[in-house]
Amino acid sequence: MTAHHVSARPGIDRRIRCLAGLLAAAFLALRPLAGQAHPHAWIDVRSTAVFSPQGMLIALKEQWLFDELYSAAVMEGLASESPSGRATAQAFAAMAMENLEAYDYFTKITVDGHAARLGKAAAFAGAMIGHQLLLSFTAPLADPVDPVSRQVTYAIYDPSYYIQMMHRPEQAPAIEGQARRPCRPQLVPPNPTPEDIARAYALDRTEQADDDLGDLFAEKVALQCP
Repeated sequence: MTAHHVSARPGIDRRIRCLAGLLAAAFLALRPLAGQAHPHAWIDVRSTAVFSPQGMLIALKEQWLFDELYSAAVMEGLASESPSGRATAQAFAAMAMENLEAYDYFTKITVDGHAARLGKAAAFAGAMIGHQLLLSFTAPLADPVDPVSRQVTYAIYDPSYYIQMMHRPEQAPAIEGQARRPCRPQLVPPNPTPEDIARAYALDRTEQADDDLGDLFAEKVALQCP
């Protein structure tokens, strides 16, 4: 996990916090993060484009590894609300999936420039990797897509940029199965302008960003099938 130097004020904030405003039910007690500017939390992403035996793109498999500070705050908050006083990563995963469904799981798949519809996420799971929460799930496309005849790209990001979501260099996007012709995922890093960066820096952690802010800082993955 990439190191991020973020300090926390002592004590637990009992106000309901959310994952980019969308996981409010899951984040019941988060430690306040010192300072201003977006983002305030970090997720290392792994993604795999899944092809059917017929060579159609049918799903994305995703893994989200949360930073240690957010992981600790989430688990502590869930435990404080549990009758048993205990929390599990799987309980967090179930709650996160329920809250993210209406927002396509922070996953945007584009086919020939148009947003593709996603189905209900399947095979979700939560786990602890050391002191970090790991959320895994599969986001299926509502309709299979032929990446050879169509231009397909995808991005995994928080629209408000409250959370930064990036692939690590050693965990590049991957492919499971094969299309009608060999395909490879090409990751395009974000290229925000100085004005975009200043806009994000000016936002306090309690402020709601415009829905387009995250897109400016999002990686894009293009499926290249020459």
